[in-house]
Amino acid sequence: MSAKSNPYLKEMQPWPGLEGYIRRVTLPDSLTLHLYDSAPDGDENLPAALLVHGLGDDADTWRHIFAPLARTRRVVALDLPGFARSDPAPGAYRPPFYRDVLLSLLDTLSIPRATLIGHSLGAMLCQYLAFEQPERVERLILLGGTVITRHQKITRELLLYLLPVIGDWQYNRLRKDPHKAYETLRPYYADLDGLPEAERAFLFERVNQRVWSDTQRVAFLYTLRSLSRWVSSQRRHLEEALAASTTPTLMVWGDRDGINSLDNGRLAAQIRPDSRLVVLREAGHNLQHEQPQALLQAMQDFEGSEVEHATTH
Repeated sequence: MSAKSNPYLKEMQPWPGLEGYIRRVTLPDSLTLHLYDSAPDGDENLPAALLVHGLGDDADTWRHIFAPLARTRRVVALDLPGFARSDPAPGAYRPPFYRDVLLSLLDTLSIPRATLIGHSLGAMLCQYLAFEQPERVERLILLGGTVITRHQKITRELLLYLLPVIGDWQYNRLRKDPHKAYETLRPYYADLDGLPEAERAFLFERVNQRVWSDTQRVAFLYTLRSLSRWVSSQRRHLEEALAASTTPTLMVWGDRDGINSLDNGRLAAQIRPDSRLVVLREAGHNLQHEQPQALLQAMQDFEGSEVEHATTH
């Protein structure tokens, strides 16, 4: 397949409905990020929420909850560096780098304090940022992810991705068959085939665009490998930081999450008994795609209970 005829080498287009929120923001270090911003003029009267996607994903992962959240707050959702449409940062893809990018973005957008909403890797990064800079975080909403990783399923595919050269080969070989690339999404859903046709068509195109992106391959593999080392070296510190944290926290998990065990969420809830864990039925790892209304309700209930608690005390 030539580059000219390859449909997956064209620029990633936003999910219909997100086009009006597109923005490009350049950070002080000259890194330019693609993001969606519901209030680019920066209304100071609006509370802010920063949405952070997971490994290998992008800002369009929030397509079903972005607009509903934007009714009551300023919502910003970015492509992390190296992913989708944001600038690459070769050699920098480590959790402290991503933490600094998120803080720099908040500063650049003049957002002093925000609710952080993260999925999978994004959840871990949001929680890590809250440990380091709690004054910048109003609350945490973590979807299928936390700094607790004791119960991690190690698959053959994951092990191969961790290996130099072999991991790149495994990533690139998906270019041979668009349907095989699409099938790699199956473990992330309770019922991939049950998604609406438009959703499945979008996912089919997007996963194949990722497969054909050399920039995203580098970011994905480097992040995965550095994350594995970082989590192992920081596990004790992260668990101690979680126990000491006071940031109001909601964790939402799918009961059929085949990527990140619900046991990690349960353990995190034991370490932070004042946090809230909500389990959505018939949802997999990408619960924001499968159960967006239930997720929005869980968020609303959480924020409502916070207001009630503050009024009572």
